[in-house]
Amino acid sequence: MLRILWPAMAMMAVPRKRWGSIISAISLAVALCAVPALAGRGGVAYGEGRPDNGFSPTGPWNTRLPASVPLASNSAAIVANIAQDQANFFGIWGLNTDSYSTPLFYVGRNTPVQTWTYSDCQNLPQLASVIAPSLQDVPTPANLFASQGTDEVTTIYQPSTDTFWDFWRAEKDASGHWSACWGGKIRHYRENPGIFTNPLGASASGLPLAAGLIRISELQHGYIDHAIILVVPRTQANCFSWPANRDDGNTAGSDIPCEGQRFRLNPSFDVSTLYSPAAQIIARAMQQYGVILTDHGGAVVSYAEDPRLYETTHGGVNPYPALEDPLNLLTPDERSAVLTQIPISQLQALPLNYGQPRH
Repeated sequence: MLRILWPAMAMMAVPRKRWGSIISAISLAVALCAVPALAGRGGVAYGEGRPDNGFSPTGPWNTRLPASVPLASNSAAIVANIAQDQANFFGIWGLNTDSYSTPLFYVGRNTPVQTWTYSDCQNLPQLASVIAPSLQDVPTPANLFASQGTDEVTTIYQPSTDTFWDFWRAEKDASGHWSACWGGKIRHYRENPGIFTNPLGASASGLPLAAGLIRISELQHGYIDHAIILVVPRTQANCFSWPANRDDGNTAGSDIPCEGQRFRLNPSFDVSTLYSPAAQIIARAMQQYGVILTDHGGAVVSYAEDPRLYETTHGGVNPYPALEDPLNLLTPDERSAVLTQIPISQLQALPLNYGQPRH
């Protein structure tokens, strides 16, 4: 129902020879590289007190995969199609941060509320009553902003009420009033498995962006304890897999991945061969918790927290360059495509509806 469009990404493919030379050059020096907080889970994470996604620990995002999992019978063909998408769309596995991701706003009990306006950018006036409860009494901080790019996503969490919102095409007018074209609200956030009630939520699959979003605090602490978002250019038409509850698939074919389908990175892949500390942390989470396909877009990408709110309290410093490239060996385009170090061919597709509870 809800299709999120992505523009062409203004970045170049990172040649495999370039990654190889970087990894070879760093083989001795990497031992001297300080990886923030890899040794433990102590300390206070930015924004929410501890680096997790906040959803139910028994939900699909937060359930670790067993050592042995069944694979889809056509796993190799599905992964080959994702690899073909990577080759055809910029040759990258991008990490969206300050554009086409989402900021995370944690708001207090006394944050002023607004009833947002339904902007109806899709010309679907019949949905006004569906979205209306999610737009009512939204705690809206004065410094709220949406992601850069046409998606204009923003995410709000209020711990005092344990309520979560995400909005798509969120915009503020000259008077300070906010509107959104779509989104949703989740009450009892920490009990929720990480699934919106159909048809709510900013993603086309009904899966909250915050569920699989890579937090700055997670990379700083050195671990991620949930599955990771994956977006690819082609998703199977009229097919979704739990935990998704809808899709906007665009391509016919049984070997095209379905929105909601779960993948994992081959556990035998040696993540220590990756140059980037951030890529190592993310790859390890992909082995332990997996990857969940949430949408289709303009390239193969995953999402990390928009850094601009962090920058306002950290002297304007973007944390990602140091986390992705501590020895400053990469160009900006290479840093934004840092997950390209992870071979797509090492992904494994799990069967549709893997892990779905039986009632």
